[in-house]
Amino acid sequence: MTSAPAPRSGLPPAATRALGVVGILGGLGLLLAFVVEIPPTLNTVRLVLFGAGAISVGVAIYRPQASASRRLALAGTIPLIAANGWSIAWILLATGQEPPFAGDFGLVGFWGGLAVWLADAWFGLVAMRIGVVWRWAALVLAAGSFMAIAGMDRLELTSQANPTIFTPISLTGIALNGLAWVLLGVNLLVLVRRVSQTVARL
Repeated sequence: MTSAPAPRSGLPPAATRALGVVGILGGLGLLLAFVVEIPPTLNTVRLVLFGAGAISVGVAIYRPQASASRRLALAGTIPLIAANGWSIAWILLATGQEPPFAGDFGLVGFWGGLAVWLADAWFGLVAMRIGVVWRWAALVLAAGSFMAIAGMDRLELTSQANPTIFTPISLTGIALNGLAWVLLGVNLLVLVRRVSQTVARL
């Protein structure tokens, strides 16, 4: 399935490329934990980069999506930026806490994390509806984000001591979320190239 042509109202090509690259790096950072063991200090950087990547893609895609439907674009982008921005702030505030995910502080983190997964899923659904980016990549984002919720500790659907079906569902969802941001970042680079080729022919 192909995307609609990139509208001319997007960001400058260099800025769009840069935001697309940040999105790719953020998605790869999320996927990295499935491949190697991440030291705690680098894990903080990885998670911040993940949130920054999601925000970057959302910002880069907003103006093209707004040219098709401003209300839908705003409805998808504002929660994405707000939730991931709060997640970044909480991750930084959690640095040095012992333990960072316990008590009231951890409860705030839980609701922030839930907001991230829901905002990511909603953004994917909105992107599918508007159709500026690859709809199948947006579907991967929506599905993966919903699946990831099953692994949140305070929902008590799974744990290391008591593995359930929700463990592989959650891990698969997290992996799909990271993959989706990589795909959407790549999609931005493709759109910029397409626009550049169109301009060159004029």
